[in-house]
Amino acid sequence: MKTKAAARVSPHRSSERVGEKRLTAPVTLFAAIEAAQHEALREIAFMERRSLADVVREALAAYLATHPRKAPGRRLIAARSS
Repeated sequence: MKTKAAARVSPHRSSERVGEKRLTAPVTLFAAIEAAQHEALREIAFMERRSLADVVREALAAYLATHPRKAPGRRLIAARSS
């Protein structure tokens, strides 16, 4: 995951916080999770003073580190139906 620290921003752009990491090539992911999973992630984020998205990105990175890609650069192709 490539991130860079956000620079100080003017009052016009209050959505970015000082020191907050900014993704270099973000992709939005929508996923339904169980309420208990959400609550657990929310508590972790709160205790560590991090965003929920940052906690999820870290969890995904850890999961992907244990499941290496078998064929880098190979794309999945849908099967053709006759």
